[in-house]
Amino acid sequence: MIGVSVATAALRERPRMEEQAEIARQRARDLGRPVLVSVTTRVPPRDPLALFARGLGVTHNRLFWSVPAVGLAVTGLGAAWSFEAHGPDRFAAVAAAWRDLIAEACIAADPALPFSGPMAAVGFSFDPQRPASGLWAGYPDGLLLLPRLILARVGDTASLTVNGLVGPETSSIDLHLSAARRLRALIGRAWRPPQVPGGVELEDALPPGAWRAMVADAVSDLRAGRLEKVVLAREVRARSTRPFNPAATLDALRRDYPETFVFAVARGGSTFLGASPERLVGLNAGQVAASALAGSIRRGATPEEDDALARTLLASAKDRHEHAVVVRRIVANLTDLCDDVSAAAEPEVMRLRNVQHLFTPVTGRIRGEHTIFDLVERLHPTPALGGQPREAALAWIRAREHLDRGWYGAPVGWVDARGQGEFAVAIRSALIGEREAALFAGCGIMPASDPLREEQETEIKLRAMLGALGAE
Repeated sequence: MIGVSVATAALRERPRMEEQAEIARQRARDLGRPVLVSVTTRVPPRDPLALFARGLGVTHNRLFWSVPAVGLAVTGLGAAWSFEAHGPDRFAAVAAAWRDLIAEACIAADPALPFSGPMAAVGFSFDPQRPASGLWAGYPDGLLLLPRLILARVGDTASLTVNGLVGPETSSIDLHLSAARRLRALIGRAWRPPQVPGGVELEDALPPGAWRAMVADAVSDLRAGRLEKVVLAREVRARSTRPFNPAATLDALRRDYPETFVFAVARGGSTFLGASPERLVGLNAGQVAASALAGSIRRGATPEEDDALARTLLASAKDRHEHAVVVRRIVANLTDLCDDVSAAAEPEVMRLRNVQHLFTPVTGRIRGEHTIFDLVERLHPTPALGGQPREAALAWIRAREHLDRGWYGAPVGWVDARGQGEFAVAIRSALIGEREAALFAGCGIMPASDPLREEQETEIKLRAMLGALGAE
């Protein structure tokens, strides 16, 4: 039984937890505030998505992060500690809060295990100066969420991390036993991914024709030289006759889009989830990896048609120009923080289930004491989601887009105790409630853009989430 095996492994770590908690208790007395304790142990390999599914109704805070193609998956439940930031200084505020928490933490980690030690889920809004609505309640401009329990798996190796704050009089045994009991309650029996419910109806957030008219306005400003590029998002509302099931949606996404970053952050009664093909930035052992993803075309019905469409995309002056704008900006921004920044001279084609993209990886080596948060702040938003020049494009979007992007198109990912982490650009995503979901897709608008073609491109991009929600 999964609950027995994992919880038993956790209980074996009781002495180590007690030792760390005693150190933390003494440190808390000296500091006059609680101190983080984080203990990681090896556990039998199990599917972290099962823990995510079982956490529904038990905790208001859940996270899931997966790269299916490499066998990586992480689930976090509960909130041992969290921090919210608001306004333009959100990146610096989140970075400082994480640094302060980790500085005095008592961590019993094992470098041989995946995601050993404390790992926090991190999410940001696309634009803190946007006209906000009530849609994104619970998803502030910046969020750090350190789960109480983290189950991580890479291939056949799995780890369980228990996190908690220890005060001057906190009992270590309570911290550890409550975690083991919670595991038994949540995953004490076999789990099979549920079916995606059907019966979904769709409706555009804007009146018919309004989005194409907005694209036409953008094209006019682009041709007049007021912008080089602007990215416009489209929102579609999905309503279901039956409750949505985030775990079933995530299972469908990881099955159909294994090359992507499959993510979810559940807060209260809402879940923001998606399958993003675009890495904003990753930092591991000083090595930096980013992605330029811009320029799209549909998949073909046959291998021959697929190859022909890929050649069309590579030969498209509009798409190549759009892609070059993104690459140029990412390279320039990384150069401010990194050495040895390089990007391929020519883009390649990334093929997903429903769409093909122009793709260029960009790499570098971090300079000095910079962290993942410095990289995120410097890169977001890339011209692939905002535009160029950045501030002019953001001002245009605020004034003319007529929707609240919230976390759509923004950095979502994780950070560890060493300041390393990985962030995806939260595209191909949806904010899901019980029976209603808001789906988002965007297009890069250039002087040669055609409004009808751009709308059709959003429909291709929406297919990933529509299928996973049972709307196709």
